[in-house]
Amino acid sequence: MIDIFKDYRLQREELLARIAQELQLDKTRLERMESAYHSVAEALKKDDDFFAPLEIEIYAQGSKRIGTTVKPINDEDFDLDTVLHIYDLYYNYSPEQVYNALIKALEKDTYYKSIMEKKPRCVRLNYKSDFHMDILPACMPDSMDKEKIKIPEKALRNWSSGNPKGFANWFLNIANSVDTSLLRMYSKVLLEAKVETEPLPEEFYIKTPLQRAVQLIKRYRDIYFKNKDYRVSSIVITTLVAKLYDGEDSIFDAIDNVTQKIKDSYLDSIKTGCKFKVLNPVNIEEDFTDSWTQNHYNSFYNFISDFHKKWQSLKNSFETSNTDYIELFGEGIYKKSLTEQIKMFSKNSDDDFTRSSGLIIGNNAMTDSKGNININKGIKNEPHHSFGGK
Repeated sequence: MIDIFKDYRLQREELLARIAQELQLDKTRLERMESAYHSVAEALKKDDDFFAPLEIEIYAQGSKRIGTTVKPINDEDFDLDTVLHIYDLYYNYSPEQVYNALIKALEKDTYYKSIMEKKPRCVRLNYKSDFHMDILPACMPDSMDKEKIKIPEKALRNWSSGNPKGFANWFLNIANSVDTSLLRMYSKVLLEAKVETEPLPEEFYIKTPLQRAVQLIKRYRDIYFKNKDYRVSSIVITTLVAKLYDGEDSIFDAIDNVTQKIKDSYLDSIKTGCKFKVLNPVNIEEDFTDSWTQNHYNSFYNFISDFHKKWQSLKNSFETSNTDYIELFGEGIYKKSLTEQIKMFSKNSDDDFTRSSGLIIGNNAMTDSKGNININKGIKNEPHHSFGGK
């Protein structure tokens, strides 16, 4: 049987999952978001001027739909992207007509009017509960396909194509292609060893390596571009990671291999004189990088290279990679996740050092007259958080 208390690869995998779990939006906030866009849909269905006779639906797109949400840093609002899907043919309306109808309908409600902000081709509702919701109106391209959509271009003069449901299905099919992830195996080892773990969210062990990989790379993106321009968009990161994912069963290996492939692909495009493009996998006519300048390309490559370099240090041990974990994910997130992991280990390991480390971190340790660490008698030890580093 694998000794989970001495297997750094398994410990690293579980720690990465803990970090990603800590980063993602909590269930309460997600439920508030769902309630918000369902309420908007109900309000629009009562709009006799335009929406009442139509079949409509508002649904989330992007990270919420595919399970890769990441909390914003610096107490910023989370950007919830939604689609107002009108199940009617686009050529029955002009983009400006649909956009203005959405604004007019929302302005009838005093509350929505007070939090509404007009954006190019979409409407934003700024909720006080730490998120804002962008509502993008959309119609059907034809009567045979209810997934694809036509959305207003920014100037509201023409329609462009989209398929957020198709993109989500594409991503999740790839993510779920792995039968058994390393973390699921880890959970089985814990069960066989009768290890006592603290209650964890039900998706902790079943979320896929691809979903976790996207979350962790996006986290470093937010840290890296905190004070830099030409930020890499989530759709570019998500698409590249999913396209280059090769079914790795671990979060670590997925990120290690994908980031190397991204670097290689970018450098190959330069060598061959071809433009590096990130195309929408469900609509190859859409290029997610079509508006990139050379500054965007430079920032993108510098970001992914910096991430990959730091990632290599995680191959060693917690002791030598402490700083890199902090730089990649933030000090508070790393220390909290590591502390919880050590506490869990200390409850179950037969190793004296492991047990004593967990007791000290948990602020439950006492040292008796013989120098033995325990929880019953002696002088209480003050917690000392080295977290693998000095």
